Amino acid sequence: MPRVEPQTLHDLLARRAAGAPQGAAVVEGDVRLDNAEIFRRVEGIARGLIAAGIQPGDRVATLAPPSVDFWLTYLAATSIGAIWQGLNPKYQRNEYAYLLGDATPKVVFVRSPFDGREYLEELRALATHAVQFVCLDDTPLDDSDPFVAAGEAIADATLRSRIDAVGPEDTAVIVYTSGTTGQPKGAMLSHRAIVQTALAHIEWIGAGLDCTLCPAPINHVGGLNNVCMVVFAAGGRIVFVNKVDFALIGAATVRERPTYLVGSPTAFAMMLAIPGFTFEAYRGLYDLVVFGGASTPVSQLIELRKSGARLSSVYGQTETTGMVTFTAFDASNEVIAETIGRPIRGVELRVASPAGAPLAPGEAGEIQVRGISVMSGYFNRPEATRETFTQDGWLKTGDLGVRRIDGEIVFTGRLKEMFKSGGYNCYPVEIELAICEHPDVAQAAVVAIPHETYQEVGFAFIVPRVGRTVDLEALKAFLRDRIANYKIPKDWRVLDAFPSLPNGKVDKRAMRAKLDA
Repeated sequence: MPRVEPQTLHDLLARRAAGAPQGAAVVEGDVRLDNAEIFRRVEGIARGLIAAGIQPGDRVATLAPPSVDFWLTYLAATSIGAIWQGLNPKYQRNEYAYLLGDATPKVVFVRSPFDGREYLEELRALATHAVQFVCLDDTPLDDSDPFVAAGEAIADATLRSRIDAVGPEDTAVIVYTSGTTGQPKGAMLSHRAIVQTALAHIEWIGAGLDCTLCPAPINHVGGLNNVCMVVFAAGGRIVFVNKVDFALIGAATVRERPTYLVGSPTAFAMMLAIPGFTFEAYRGLYDLVVFGGASTPVSQLIELRKSGARLSSVYGQTETTGMVTFTAFDASNEVIAETIGRPIRGVELRVASPAGAPLAPGEAGEIQVRGISVMSGYFNRPEATRETFTQDGWLKTGDLGVRRIDGEIVFTGRLKEMFKSGGYNCYPVEIELAICEHPDVAQAAVVAIPHETYQEVGFAFIVPRVGRTVDLEALKAFLRDRIANYKIPKDWRVLDAFPSLPNGKVDKRAMRAKLDA
């Protein structure tokens, strides 16, 4: 019987299976599994993991696109106290070598071949420790698979004791940071953080979590928690799309009628760049659209409003188990564009000085987070963990913000991205938003470069809107009415598209490399 109040990921699964066994749970193409079937398959894989010698705390990895197998192996590993790790099919050999060497998983599930690439042989050649590889195909794991069949000898009592021994503070997942500076670090997210964050999201979202599409990479906290776990905890249906392909996403949207969309300003810009695309065509479909990862220009919000969906801007990061703030559904475009809203239940936010002192409204400082959603620490990185937390338990996000008089927090960018030009603080996010208000600009990204007189100045990369060209002199004149002169970039470059990280965010490090080339 499931616990009255869910404490672990398996508790959420058991609650679904007991409450609505025939309810739709996951979909991938023609594959549709209800709650009872996903419960049965998860426990079958869990038996296989026990038979393979997996003990509590051992790592289990999955290399796969967004798929039913990803979700099954994730729930199975965490149900018996193992720690799950996602591997992105877009990664290259050196990235796999680092991640496998750091987390040392004992079992790795691998979709191979996928998209023309033979991952199984790649990973086998990289393994430096004892590891069992389980090859996946495009048919989700079931009783016929040798790995699952090997677990049939595991007694029910053994499985139940393993499931019951898992506690809310046990680590469920290691999610690696995107690694824009230095090697990625593995954030350890507990069952408590994942479950309680999902339940807190359900409280503020309310209705509209009946169905979502997930084309997001499985190693990213957004796909794991913001997209999948929120809907799973609410009893909704998750529709997996193997990759970010707008033709595939569009077909799945028409077929499955999702009600909840998690996106980003980058993704919206890509959608609006598709000839003939309009959000108005989706009016009456989505009930709720949430977005984060960057500040959203008002011009995008005006287009999004045409969908008729409720809109909310959110903020979060890997170390906070995903999104931990939201703007109210009745907020104005100005509030949604400029602020990250207020924290979810069980989470505190403050804007603090380098010494950790809370700052008054209007003063810029670091956004710090404390509460149910915060990671337990970095895997095998005790020193990095200590450096990331204040003595009184606040997570130092490395993000900058300003609290307004009304209590809303304005996100102003990464602490490491802020630069000083002629002694003035410049925040790339503010400049990017101003540039994107120009009708000919679809996307903007600003980085700092050295300058003889001003120490540093901004260098702006821009992507024009479809079918338009950008007159840079006219754009600079446009900005003079919107931001201070010292904030206006001194150098510009027009690109057809921005380079992106595997999680979909703009890769500013790659842009800097373009300047050095």
